[in-house]
Amino acid sequence: MIRELTLIFIFLFAFNFMSPIKSQHIISKSFYDTYDRYKESSLNDRRFKHSDILPIIEKMKSKKIFEIVKIGESLEEREINLIKIGNGSITVLAWSQMHGDESTATGALFDLLNFFSSDDEFNDFRKDLLNKVTLYFIPMLNPDGAERFTRRNALQIDLNRDALRLEFPESKALKNAHEMIKPVFGFNLHDQSTRYSAGISFKTATISFLTPPFNYEKEINDVRTKTMQVIVDIYNELNQYIPGHMAKYSDDFEPRAFGDNFIKWGTSSVLIESGGWKNDEEKQFIRKINFIALLTGFQTIANGYYESEDIQDYYNIPDNDKLIFDLLLRNLKIKFDNKFYTIDIGVNLDEFNTADKEDGYFKGFIEDIGDLSIYHGYKDIDCEGMEVIPGNTAPAILESENDLTPVQAVELLKQGHTFVRVKNLSKDASHTTLPINLISDDEMSGDIEVENDANFIIKQNGQIKYVILNGFLFNPRINGYSIKNGLIFR
Repeated sequence: MIRELTLIFIFLFAFNFMSPIKSQHIISKSFYDTYDRYKESSLNDRRFKHSDILPIIEKMKSKKIFEIVKIGESLEEREINLIKIGNGSITVLAWSQMHGDESTATGALFDLLNFFSSDDEFNDFRKDLLNKVTLYFIPMLNPDGAERFTRRNALQIDLNRDALRLEFPESKALKNAHEMIKPVFGFNLHDQSTRYSAGISFKTATISFLTPPFNYEKEINDVRTKTMQVIVDIYNELNQYIPGHMAKYSDDFEPRAFGDNFIKWGTSSVLIESGGWKNDEEKQFIRKINFIALLTGFQTIANGYYESEDIQDYYNIPDNDKLIFDLLLRNLKIKFDNKFYTIDIGVNLDEFNTADKEDGYFKGFIEDIGDLSIYHGYKDIDCEGMEVIPGNTAPAILESENDLTPVQAVELLKQGHTFVRVKNLSKDASHTTLPINLISDDEMSGDIEVENDANFIIKQNGQIKYVILNGFLFNPRINGYSIKNGLIFR
């Protein structure tokens, strides 16, 4: 009996020892804990431009570890750079900001450049990795779009629909880089809506992945299989940090897209979409998660860890769904024809560029009304026992916006006023930094209807409990406010 147990133990030990190394051998915790060392400090929000990254690239040129070449120019003649690191036989190309307002991963790529050029306790790790892979980064493919903080290029073209025609210089730069490098693996880095959920859940899809198809039938070949396996390793590793907050992006075939064509051209291309995370409006935590995701991907590719993964695990990742509001108010009472009804109100905030493209402002609107019990909100409030009524206009009429201070605007909010009349409104301005809406002499009210601006009052026992001002939640009992801006109506 003892002999039999000994043989079983030897067999199990040998089996475990000889089995392929799995993703738990990927090192990420140390990088997660030390990330702040490498974060590029000059990029602290989402709205940076080509002129902001050029000094960083110039600084990198002095470091022998990097080879930096200009691979093209945008329509407005902003240079597009390719940065090379390492000398391994496995080539990897990562490109970001194909869409000019999708900048989360761009910051992460510069964080990685800082990591790879550092001198610290991870030197052996870097040396081993860069002896196995050669990494190529295009940190900003669409600098003209970044200048305007818009999705498209200077001629309003979605570059991710130009992989076949290759009509535009930015698209040609990416295609030429692919032909020059012939990458075995690719990382296609984007931002998606912050309102996606991870499947049928109340959790935001902070990161979504995709193995793009190469045809309408969504067939599986060796190139797609490798992509799925790499994604499984990244998914498993990130599950330590954002459990339940990952999903799969839609796999509908798009024959004009670069990700789909990279697969067709023989590159195992991983799509990473950065979504939303509570209280991370500038996506700096998600940027950190991108840093970890990419390092994880590089490790599994360099060491072949992904080869032992089952692609069924990729299919088990929940799909992107859209079950998130920016603000969800549950169980409100609303009066109609002297009768009360129970409703939920879902409010979303859309971001718009200022006229000079230097900044942004928000418009809050009512997305939906009714039974919204299957949804969740970044701010999610049970309003049982509360009544919702339209906002109203303050009785005073001001000569100009300068006659009202933020403190005075807050006092008006506390009284249930969501609008204030101003005689001399700026002709061009669409918003105000004051925490209230400005209107002309005509009185307005915040009608509670789908697609209307979100300006209304919530009362409890006849007292004002909350004010919704341009989609932002204001609590009169708390000092301060988090209202980014009001709107100007004429």
